[in-house]
Amino acid sequence: MSRLEERYRLILRLLPADYRQEWEDDMVAAFLESMDTGDPETTAYAADYGRPSMSEVASIVSLAVRLRLGGADAPPRSYAWGQAVRLATLMAMLTHAVMVTASIAVTLWLSGKIAWLPTPPSEWAITPPSSIWHTAWNLAGYAWLPAYIALVLGHRRVAQAVALLAIVPTTITTVVEQATSDGPLTVSPWAMLVVDIALLLAMTAFHHGAPPMPRRPWLLALPIGILLVPVPLFTIQATTPALRLLDWPGLSCAVVSVAMVIHLTAHATRRPSRTLPWSLALTLLAVTTLAQRTATLPDYRHQAQHATLTTIASVQAIAVLTVGVPLAVLAIRALRRLPPIPAAAPGPTTSTE
Repeated sequence: MSRLEERYRLILRLLPADYRQEWEDDMVAAFLESMDTGDPETTAYAADYGRPSMSEVASIVSLAVRLRLGGADAPPRSYAWGQAVRLATLMAMLTHAVMVTASIAVTLWLSGKIAWLPTPPSEWAITPPSSIWHTAWNLAGYAWLPAYIALVLGHRRVAQAVALLAIVPTTITTVVEQATSDGPLTVSPWAMLVVDIALLLAMTAFHHGAPPMPRRPWLLALPIGILLVPVPLFTIQATTPALRLLDWPGLSCAVVSVAMVIHLTAHATRRPSRTLPWSLALTLLAVTTLAQRTATLPDYRHQAQHATLTTIASVQAIAVLTVGVPLAVLAIRALRRLPPIPAAAPGPTTSTE
């Protein structure tokens, strides 16, 4: 076996084992044939030092995503995981869309445009943008709203492109601020950035073979979410200084914990097979939220109320674990009852050069 074949077979390990068992040899033969230039010396050199092209690797990764996060014709386990990732992605995108929409009200309050609310503290005052470019830069975060709508309407590539408009400025701002700041490095911006990038990558689960999500419920969820979460939270935090200690990871813990409690309550009256995708989706969100909450704990060391903040964060993490562990156990048990292998696996669809 040549080094080139070894490298290609290593990449093929991204594919499910049952799929590799049926199609790996055919894919390897087609790939090696495509690398044969007709010149013995060139072919021998490629066999020893060559590597699969980036387009070939990308096609295998795309195939792996479609197989592991399958659509309606996929094996039951792949379909369940696919639906779980799609539901978790939509819920995370919905959260972004809800919060950036509600942040308009926060901006108006901090600007003194909402007279019936108490005057915000002086340290919360907004510094006007120095140029139109800074204004456009600050508005980039609102791209999560059209990205969510595009994803719900079935335009995955558009949603990914628009989401990049929100991620790229945040990435640049985080790098510049961390590099030029005289204060200690903080983990929170990086943790949020990693979650956003993971969310961008998770949109690939909405491939062509994925079943379309119902549009109306997810579109209605946007105004309902604004009324149920940001509006009361904003009002309470504006009038109750003690609750301003609730940061973004803490809010995520609270929302995910409540969602899991509601799901577990409904789970008792429904068949596990019907609720499995939602159970897996909420488990994924719980793991992500818990990781984000844990990673941001070191940032409290340099704050005046670090003891109080650390205690509150610990309670939030315990709440997620208390509800998330039983939900994960139920989801894993239901997942194991599903057959893992399809009756007939589809042929490879990767492009070879």
